[in-house]
Amino acid sequence: MPSLTLWARPIRARRSLAVIATVALVFVWIGPAARAQGAERISSYDEVVIVRPDGTLDVTEQIAYDFGSTPHHGILRDIPTVFPLDGTFDRVTPIDVLGVEATGGASAKFDVTTAHEVTTIKIGDANATLTGPHTYTIHYLVHGAINGFADHEELYWNAVGPNWAVTISNVHVSVSAPAILKVACFQGAEGSQLPCDRARHRAGGGTATFGADTLFPYQGLSAVVSMPKGSVPVQILKRERWSLGRAFSVAPGPAGAAGGLLIVLVGGFVLLAWRRGRDREFVGSDVDKVLGGNAGDEPVPFGQAGASAPVEFAPPEGLRPGQMGTLIDGRAATLDVTATIVDLAVRGYLRIEEIPDPGLFGKADWRLVRLQADETALLPYEQLLYAGLFGKEQDVTLSSLRTHFASKLVEVEEKLYADAMDRRWFVVRPDKIRATWHARGWLLILVGLVATFLLAKFTHLGLVGVAIVVAGVAMASGGHFMPARTAVGTAMLRRARGFRTVVEKCEEYSAKWAEQENVFTTLLPFAVVFGVTEKWAKTFEALGVPADTGWYVSPGPFSYLAFGHAMDGFSVSVAGTISATPASSGSSGFSGGGGFSGGGFGGGGGGSW
Repeated sequence: MPSLTLWARPIRARRSLAVIATVALVFVWIGPAARAQGAERISSYDEVVIVRPDGTLDVTEQIAYDFGSTPHHGILRDIPTVFPLDGTFDRVTPIDVLGVEATGGASAKFDVTTAHEVTTIKIGDANATLTGPHTYTIHYLVHGAINGFADHEELYWNAVGPNWAVTISNVHVSVSAPAILKVACFQGAEGSQLPCDRARHRAGGGTATFGADTLFPYQGLSAVVSMPKGSVPVQILKRERWSLGRAFSVAPGPAGAAGGLLIVLVGGFVLLAWRRGRDREFVGSDVDKVLGGNAGDEPVPFGQAGASAPVEFAPPEGLRPGQMGTLIDGRAATLDVTATIVDLAVRGYLRIEEIPDPGLFGKADWRLVRLQADETALLPYEQLLYAGLFGKEQDVTLSSLRTHFASKLVEVEEKLYADAMDRRWFVVRPDKIRATWHARGWLLILVGLVATFLLAKFTHLGLVGVAIVVAGVAMASGGHFMPARTAVGTAMLRRARGFRTVVEKCEEYSAKWAEQENVFTTLLPFAVVFGVTEKWAKTFEALGVPADTGWYVSPGPFSYLAFGHAMDGFSVSVAGTISATPASSGSSGFSGGGGFSGGGFGGGGGGSW
């Protein structure tokens, strides 16, 4: 341990020069700020520090604060209580405020808060103001502020912290301990090694005194006291510093816990989806699986969910396009409704008239005209769609449906789901089961986010929270796989796939289509719902057979390719128009060979309020 004689020997000449230089710098750098304080200053600052036998510091500060002519409520005393210890831990020196006294009519009310690693004692009354000089006495205890070394114990105490914004005069500090070996003292701006104006200690005594005549704004005084080894207990209070690496530790323990939880949650959901989200099929031969059997049903074996029946050249059991689209993907989608509109036109319930493009900045539009037909023959979802399109009107433009048809679209989709359930195609209504699992997934995500925040803030187990979030995402997205078809639904699905194969590969069956009258128009709505309209048109362009398209009026001459392109444009426009919603209106140690002002515990600063 370096000797204290380096600091204790006379250095009057050097100190005088240093004081002059410091004063000059203060007036150059912060002179304007100090002058802005007016008469506000601390006329005396007396502090008594007693090192108790248990290592606790008993601190009494008497601060004579002059508020000048500007009214204030009282003073603030800020005391740092968290200090860096090493790359992982911080050292903490918590304080207990025992009491506050005030003279000169000042209020002794106080409030203690801790934020940003600083404990603040706010003294005064918010309902009363005062000016001029007043004296405050603050009494508090400090825990864990003694440093331990191989041959001695040490107190490094920032008696006056460097964060006072006013000039402080007549600083007196007394430190008492069971025994004192050596002392040192530093004053000035934080980091200064300028010795204090006064530092006295009698050999063999138990009290040391320190002082400074004047501390300018943002200057402090730090006292260092060396005590015999074992004279007081050393208690190092520390807490682990927060960091991403700490919060989301990948050590075997936290990582293993996170991985195990992820496996349990995601694996449990996958198992549940495997048991409840699988389609069922009839037991028996391939014919039984498609046409039904009497031996009951069972889950579809793994890898056979996409199986289809032999090809069919007509919609099985007269299914309409909207029904087939809902059956195939388990969704009553906008495209299903669009195909239904085309299907109604093909069947003679309405006529679609193409309105010519008005110009460079115009948009294509279509007029829908109601025709005389037996509406009672329509399925419930078709009746609702038909009424929603026209209301009491005889004709409407597609553009006029924008923003106000969306609510009707929801009702039509509801009817499509109801139709599917009436036909016993699904175990549970697909949109309901998906919504249930989406809600559960988002709830788990929310729980995971809260858990991640709390675990990352207070523990090393942040990855556990992340595992919960990942499981929630898997559950929310996996809800898509939860709708399960009954054996009846699976049988009909395979037949529908057989029919879709024919429509999607229409060029392979062109000879078959040539034999059928008006098949192009009849099956066009299914080409729409399968998304192969232009391919369907190209096939019949090659066949050269006539097409009955009287239900669609175009300003140009008919050709299959032009018609297919027009129908694609119509389908896209319908989907965008009927689903559009209205826009919402909105509203260091002393023994380490050196020291400096501000290098110990305590300190801080304060000011008026």
